[in-house]
Amino acid sequence: MSVGAAMLRVVITLMLFFVVFIPFLIAPLIALGVGFLIYVVWRSRGSRPRPSSPGSPAAPAASGFGAGTS
Repeated sequence: MSVGAAMLRVVITLMLFFVVFIPFLIAPLIALGVGFLIYVVWRSRGSRPRPSSPGSPAAPAASGFGAGTS
C-alpha cells in the first residue's frame, strides 16, 4: 500500500467518525435541550395571570365563618 492510499484511508476513517459518531453523542444533548425549552414555555404559559372578564369582581366574595355576616 502506498503512502497516499494509507493517508486516504485515514482521512476517510476520520470523516466517517465525524459523520457517524459525533452526532450519536450530540443528539441526546439536543433532545434534552429541546425538551427543556418545551418545559420552560409550557410552565410560563401556566403561571401567567388570566385576565378577568369586564363584569366579574376582582376578588371572590367572602362568605362563611368570620366573613362579617350575621
